[in-house]
Amino acid sequence: MKTASALTSGIPLTGSNLPDLLSHQAALRPDATAVDHRDTRLSYGELHRRSRDLGERLARLGIGPDTRVGLFTEPSLDLMVGAWGILAAGAAYLPLSPDYPEDRLRYMLEDSGTSVVVTQPHLRDRVTALAPRGTTVLTPQDAPPEGELAPAASASAPDHLAYVIYTSGSTGRPKGVMIENRAVVNQLRWLADCGHLGPQVTVLQKTPMSFDAAQWEILAPAVGARVVMGAPGIHRDPEAVLAAVRAGGVTTLQCVPTLLQALLDTEEFASCTSLERVFSGGEALTHRLARDVLAELPGVSLINLYGPTETTINATAHQVDPDDLGGGASATVPIGVPVDGLSAYVLDENRAPVDIGESGELHLGGIQLARGYLGRPEQTAERFVDSPFAAGERLYRTGDVCLWNPDGTLQFVGRTDNQVKLRGYRVELEEVAARIEEHTWVRRAATLVTDDARTGHQALVACVELNPRTAAVMDQGAHGAHHQSKASKLQVKAQLSNPGLREPAELAGRPVIALPGREATPEQRRTAFARKTYRFYEGGPVTHADLLDLLAPRRAPRHPRPPADLSMDQLGSVLRWLGPFRSEERLLPKYSYASPGALYATQLHVESGGAAGLAPGVYYHHPADHTLVRVGDPSGHCPDGGLVLHFLGKRRAIEPVYRTNIQEVLEFETGHMLGVLEEVLPEHGLTVRPLGHFPAVRDTLDVADEDHYLGTFAITPDDGEPRRDSTELFVQAHPGRVEGLPGGQYRYREGRLEPLGEELIEPRHVIAINQGVYDRASFGISAVARPAEPWLEYIELGTRLHHLQRTPGFGFMSSGYSSKTGHPLPAARRLDDILGAAGIAGGASYFFLGGRVSAEQVASEGMREDAVHTKGPAEMIRDELARSLPDFMLPSRVLVLDALPLTANGKIDTKALATSPEVTAARTTGPYVAPATPTERRLAVTWGTALKYPDPADVSTEDNFFAGGGNSLIAVALVNRINREYGTKLPLQALFEAPTLRELAARVDEAPTTPVSRLIPLAREGGFTPVFCWPGLGGYPMNLRLLGGQVALDRPFFGVQAHGINAGETPYATIREMASADLRELRRVQPSGPYTLWGYSFGARVAFEAAWQLERAGEKVERLLLICPGNPEIRRADGQTWGRDASYTNPAYVTILFSVFAGTIEGPALDACLAATRDEESFVSSIGELLPALDTETIRRITRIVATTYEFDYTFRELAERRVEAPITVFKARGDDYSFLENASGYSAKPPVVVELEGDHYGVLKERGVAELVAAVREAMGS
Repeated sequence: MKTASALTSGIPLTGSNLPDLLSHQAALRPDATAVDHRDTRLSYGELHRRSRDLGERLARLGIGPDTRVGLFTEPSLDLMVGAWGILAAGAAYLPLSPDYPEDRLRYMLEDSGTSVVVTQPHLRDRVTALAPRGTTVLTPQDAPPEGELAPAASASAPDHLAYVIYTSGSTGRPKGVMIENRAVVNQLRWLADCGHLGPQVTVLQKTPMSFDAAQWEILAPAVGARVVMGAPGIHRDPEAVLAAVRAGGVTTLQCVPTLLQALLDTEEFASCTSLERVFSGGEALTHRLARDVLAELPGVSLINLYGPTETTINATAHQVDPDDLGGGASATVPIGVPVDGLSAYVLDENRAPVDIGESGELHLGGIQLARGYLGRPEQTAERFVDSPFAAGERLYRTGDVCLWNPDGTLQFVGRTDNQVKLRGYRVELEEVAARIEEHTWVRRAATLVTDDARTGHQALVACVELNPRTAAVMDQGAHGAHHQSKASKLQVKAQLSNPGLREPAELAGRPVIALPGREATPEQRRTAFARKTYRFYEGGPVTHADLLDLLAPRRAPRHPRPPADLSMDQLGSVLRWLGPFRSEERLLPKYSYASPGALYATQLHVESGGAAGLAPGVYYHHPADHTLVRVGDPSGHCPDGGLVLHFLGKRRAIEPVYRTNIQEVLEFETGHMLGVLEEVLPEHGLTVRPLGHFPAVRDTLDVADEDHYLGTFAITPDDGEPRRDSTELFVQAHPGRVEGLPGGQYRYREGRLEPLGEELIEPRHVIAINQGVYDRASFGISAVARPAEPWLEYIELGTRLHHLQRTPGFGFMSSGYSSKTGHPLPAARRLDDILGAAGIAGGASYFFLGGRVSAEQVASEGMREDAVHTKGPAEMIRDELARSLPDFMLPSRVLVLDALPLTANGKIDTKALATSPEVTAARTTGPYVAPATPTERRLAVTWGTALKYPDPADVSTEDNFFAGGGNSLIAVALVNRINREYGTKLPLQALFEAPTLRELAARVDEAPTTPVSRLIPLAREGGFTPVFCWPGLGGYPMNLRLLGGQVALDRPFFGVQAHGINAGETPYATIREMASADLRELRRVQPSGPYTLWGYSFGARVAFEAAWQLERAGEKVERLLLICPGNPEIRRADGQTWGRDASYTNPAYVTILFSVFAGTIEGPALDACLAATRDEESFVSSIGELLPALDTETIRRITRIVATTYEFDYTFRELAERRVEAPITVFKARGDDYSFLENASGYSAKPPVVVELEGDHYGVLKERGVAELVAAVREAMGS
């Protein structure tokens, strides 16, 4: 990093205090500019003279070496003269930022023993009121006129104090760090020697002066650099920073990563062409942020700095190489190597060096160490310790955990005081936060440990601030929390309430006409379910010709007739298309048209002039009841014998979900409804056309004043011509995704796609939760409205999307739109930029993603396409973390906040975050509802004990077992206790089907007459035959929950619980008997084949046996999937394997038995269990200590079930007798031993397909590994 020598920088080799360095610069270049502030400047000569004058005045007040003098000024020339004047007097300056709270300023003045304060005229009264009585307050302007006092030589020596900086103390009170001249001089020499400071460098002074990082900005003139003073508070204003850089020709800028991100977010950082160096410090610099900075400023050097206040500004540095930013083991950039004059040691708790790659506490030694803490000898002795490596030298204990990288650089890991222990593992909170900040959606992140006061459990919680440039949400800037997380289920609850319907009270007493055709025809039903908002595109490749065919206008023969000829039966048939269609596979009803947010807030009112046998008047179409309700007299806009449609948006239906662009989305929905009518009316010789926009019609409809009148349309004879469409279409082909069409933007005109350029609407321009859909899409279409009447803009855009959605074989999802009210989504802004660059006028626009869809997708009545939107950014970020973080580092919850609180120097304020309303709310489990029934009151005590409530009286009937910290092991204990105390035989899976206290109490009451199958439904939705999956050893299916919930095959998914788990059951003695009993359960759900059978681990053997027995009975098995059929390999220290006997003297058996409870075959808890186990009793005792939620009887029963089934295996003869015709796929986990099939042959008609997994035996079912298994299973199943 060294690019300049001391001589060429004009730095004296002998000067060892700061005043001497400035004197040297003043002599060398007296007329050169030292400081710029707004329109004024100070040359080196002027700065030197004015600071010497102030120094002389201070000296006459008795100020001398090691005296502390307060400096209370805003960024200005006075700040520079004040700092250098105090140094010229031989004293140390105490930076007192006017931004600081008055209590902190008052404490610093008193604690430091300051008797003199230098300030500015307009701040004199304020500091006088803060300072102790008797304090002298003066300004640089108070100094005697130039020439009256002779310049005095500096009284400073190298070991005299230069400044005192107050930092936060562990006791909660700030402590003053004493920095000597020689330490600062060494730091400035290093900066100059590396070329970071010098005569060609201009520095922006923007850091609040009370922070140590500000000192090299303030003192930069000592080595010849020019300083541009920023305005007060500039560090909080990214736009102001950029303006100052551009105006001042700044070449060198230092920022905390938080500010660096904010500068990038302005999208104007690249305009700072004068910048040559950017320094990052104060927080860990992530690889992602470093990549983004260097991409924005490719010619700039990026240097990562590290240094506690106690080691004088910067202790280590690392120049970032773009080629090293690929990620690797750490998510953050190294902090580098020590600066000249400093040494670094990474030591363990005994202050012995650790090996390369091992973590320890960073200790620093050398010339830049502070003298200590002012007036705190005990704390000084605690943090500044004797070096074990050199007699008489000191080391500073940083409290930072670091490690040495193999290349000799230091890597920051976290804080020693920010390590937490969760579930027996040590977790570095900064490391988890750094991994989260690597996510492209995340601007900044912090992690906390929270305690649930009701359960006493600890949990790791991640708090995230989204980057609006890369993770836009609906209603950006005015968004509700439900757009950041779907945990509240607010939107689903709104959808289920049918908010768009008129209230029954509104319609009471009005005439009602029941429409014919209430029962949907097969065609209506098929068409409605085919029209989905598709988020997956599984129909194959798209070609250039496909797109041209998709966009071509359609013509069809028509037979026009007047609306008066329409019969009531035909009107009923037409309006049925606008009603709901229900399926047992869906939670929500399906409609034949799309509605933003699926709220269906747009209402249709039909006005008749006598057509279809309706008396003249206005009628509300009630889509759920399939009725017409008369609400008003004729409006005057419907001719005799005619039919007119009035559209109205119900504001209250949409406001809970959307806060902006309400009018726009209601008009889109109107367009979608009109699209349906344009498709179904022609078979009756009719069509629909705009009539006009008549706001007074709202009075006729008798609706709330807040509701939105959207327009009036007439039913007219169909003239056979294509609809008069005024929208212009632009197509973007995603690179490599459209055959015969290069990636880029195209204009559709006269049947051709005309290239506009390579600029695209990018993933970051669509709403965050839709970016995965963008990645799957082949193309996008932007519709721009060009109507003759402005009120039709968004309506016509909605109609155009609907017609595209109805194209066979293609699926679309809306992904952005413009705004009438100044709230356009990013995709619309991007489209305007693209069109503007091509010289094309913009306008109201609607962007949608598309691709080919399969026949299976089209035919499905399930909710797979909708399930994507059951998760918000918070849940999706956590899902992605689960793929890269081990379980013990995975936050139990991710909270998305609008903004994380920051300290004055721009770091995340974790103390404020911990007490924020969002984090506080995350600790609670919901509103309290007192138990009401006798069973609820009795069960509350049992429930509260199992989940360790401090007081069972706190148990609410709406408490959710799993949200309250429950897991499958506590579930076993709770159900067994209920069965003992209540005399019931409640099966374990009942708790998963009834997870709240209220639901569970009802099951207890119904237990004698409500038998429950051993088939546990882990996914209920699906239109195809079920999947039956056997779990591993122990037979408890709850570890299959993630697999069942995520595999999304449009099939119900049942876990097969072993006989013997429930109270009163006895395990079967052979695999044959187990499978036979399980098949009796299966046939109650699915009486006949074809069957789909899966098995995990030990369950693979039962699944194989079940398949063989079904085929022998004449049934067909469609597919057999054997997941991790081999045992996890466990070897002795000498590399040999243990035997297979179920004995407590066999460590392999004990290890596997332990894993049934703990889900792992390694770790300190296993070591303790192996050491303690001699027999069943000692094993049960060991598990009881590890898992106190399980009672001894429960542990013993599970242990005996494992003992019964552990040695189950086929004999050679038994396997030779078995031959399965079904295709077999084997998924082999990394590190597994051979399975029961791999030493045999002839057991299957076709050789099995073997899929090698990266995940290990247990990891493939956990959050970090299940995604790999899901992808492999879906491929094997042909999905």
